[in-house]
Amino acid sequence: MRRLRFVYRASDGSGAGGDPEELEVEVEGARCVLRRGDRIEHGDLARLPDGRVSLLFEGGRQICGRIAAAGKGEVELSVRGKVERLSLAEPLQDRLAHAGDHGAGQAAEEEIRALMPGRVVEVAVAAGDRVEARSLLLVLEAMKMQNEIRTVRGGLVTRVAVEAGRAVEGGALLAVIQHEAAPSPAIQ
Repeated sequence: MRRLRFVYRASDGSGAGGDPEELEVEVEGARCVLRRGDRIEHGDLARLPDGRVSLLFEGGRQICGRIAAAGKGEVELSVRGKVERLSLAEPLQDRLAHAGDHGAGQAAEEEIRALMPGRVVEVAVAAGDRVEARSLLLVLEAMKMQNEIRTVRGGLVTRVAVEAGRAVEGGALLAVIQHEAAPSPAIQ
């Protein structure tokens, strides 16, 4: 089975509901499972001789068209002669591409997520702790290696979503850090 995770952003930088959405696709042979939020759909996936892809859902709904990479973090979807460009990227690539999206003077929230499946070995912080940039948050064991998970910037730990000994999937939320608002430049 092959499992793919993506972050979908609408043209305004958000997902369909205002925030970026996570999509997960599991493919095993011709069978396909699509997860979008709480919605799960099962279907059959086929590559057609003319290069199109057909996805037939169990309810009878069908999507048929072409998908092509259109640039970094974007794909072009062509369905019934209409071409649409979508922002669709792997979670790590999306996070890197949108790391500086918060304007000056705004407090930013950073979600720390597991980049791969593993087991939490140690949790070094608790909700309410203040941390400095590059502070150790937790240790995650993955592929027989212990990986130190650190914050990028300093701030307040608002949530710790795991405990030591717990197994996590790739993409699982580990912690949330509320970064201090950057002071606005003084106008003179």
